[in-house]
Amino acid sequence: MARNPVMRAELEQRFRQVFTELADVPDEEWQFFWSHVQEQRFKSGAHLFRDGKPARAIHYLLSGLVRIYHNVDGAELVRGFDYEGRFVAVFESILTGDPSGVNVQALEPTHTLWFPGAMLKHLYERHLCWERVGRKLLEQQWLRRQDKEARFRIYSPEAHYRLLLERRSPLVSRVPLRQLASYLQIAPETLSRIRARLRKGVSAVDE
Repeated sequence: MARNPVMRAELEQRFRQVFTELADVPDEEWQFFWSHVQEQRFKSGAHLFRDGKPARAIHYLLSGLVRIYHNVDGAELVRGFDYEGRFVAVFESILTGDPSGVNVQALEPTHTLWFPGAMLKHLYERHLCWERVGRKLLEQQWLRRQDKEARFRIYSPEAHYRLLLERRSPLVSRVPLRQLASYLQIAPETLSRIRARLRKGVSAVDE
């Protein structure tokens, strides 16, 4: 944890607010949980999780940006991103104990608070509040996944990029072109052309 007591207290207050929005956690339960939370910083390029290795932690991003990707025939295929204010975990690995099927890598210097995923089962047995927390976390992950699947099913790459712009997604300005193109499942050159057209106010249909 943070060595500075003031900084540690600030981190605790900030993290507790996140959980307060999920459930009413009694002070005693919170203190037990907080005693198992650790702070970690990742340099840009460092991995939080590696494909083929168990992903035992649940990270909350205080700051920074990560990409979720896997390797197929020597190519890195980006499947998503997460940034400050979100939890990052490979829940399948936590729940089953199997190795992670994806890599999670910091694209910026990233600061997290994390706790062991194995704690979830123990917390559920301690107090009902933790069952609500766990359910809310999984619901958030499920809703994000559903939204992403719908976007890829409904929108063309250009329409998808337009939607990111409309939502003022931080991905547009913070993710490198090649990584964002991989996420949109197009070549970097195609994304460059899309950006150029949009700057001119021209769509693919108008050309």
